[in-house]
Amino acid sequence: MDTGCDTPDVRNAWETLFAGPMQGRKIDRVVATHGHVDHIGLSGWLHERFDAEFWGSFGEWIWARISHIKGIPGAADAQYTHLMSNGFSEQEAREFLESRDRFLDLATPLPGSLHEIRDGDTVSMGGRDWQAIQTSGHSFEHMCFFNREENILIAGDHLLSKISPVVAVYEMVPHGDPLRDFLVSFSKFDHVPDDVLVLPSHGLPYRGIRRRITELRDHHRERLDMTLELLKEPRTGYSLIRAMFPKVQGVDNLGFAFGEALAHVNYLIREGLVANVSEQPGKMIYKAVA
Repeated sequence: MDTGCDTPDVRNAWETLFAGPMQGRKIDRVVATHGHVDHIGLSGWLHERFDAEFWGSFGEWIWARISHIKGIPGAADAQYTHLMSNGFSEQEAREFLESRDRFLDLATPLPGSLHEIRDGDTVSMGGRDWQAIQTSGHSFEHMCFFNREENILIAGDHLLSKISPVVAVYEMVPHGDPLRDFLVSFSKFDHVPDDVLVLPSHGLPYRGIRRRITELRDHHRERLDMTLELLKEPRTGYSLIRAMFPKVQGVDNLGFAFGEALAHVNYLIREGLVANVSEQPGKMIYKAVA
């Protein structure tokens, strides 16, 4: 489940597994929690090497196939327009486009077919039956997997142990509301016992899912309050992230910060608490209206 990026270190880790613990056994299938590059980057390589099936949600498969291929018509233009409309300079926007190309080098081409997993499906893995739980926010159709008999939850990136997963607005859906999707998705775990062993994709396993959900909700409520406070004066998206994340450096980290900030802005716009007050077509200037 999940493969890591396509880097020499990750490939070497797989080769060590093939030669050691796996003792020459083949991989029959690759299961993806979601379509981000650190989770599906080597799926194509493993598919080609073992003729392994690729399992996951349709939304994540199609999103990864579109977003992880260079030269998709309109993709660069959409990202450039998105950045420029939110106050980035032309040089910064160009640097983002170059960074995206480097990012795409971390993934091999995804398999051309999919064994689709849908919300509520039962998936047999490792001699256990797992209930598929579809969540949104961090990605469009992220999948978690719950085994009731042994009380284990494979949480992917939705419920990390120490940090909040990236919940971001991207150029593909610039007016989307992923933060609302993320917060609503917590109700999908109401039937999961509080002492479930949570296996996140980053960080250590933990127990206490209710406490963790409360912490994540509180974190985003604090971010929403901060966003409203900062938007008492009109700001572009770029101005907002510089105020919210003053220590962020580097184009990649700035991109994550930008997406996160817009997720909170779009949530507040849907709530009627923030509006775009720009009088220029194609330009976004946000201001609190309550």
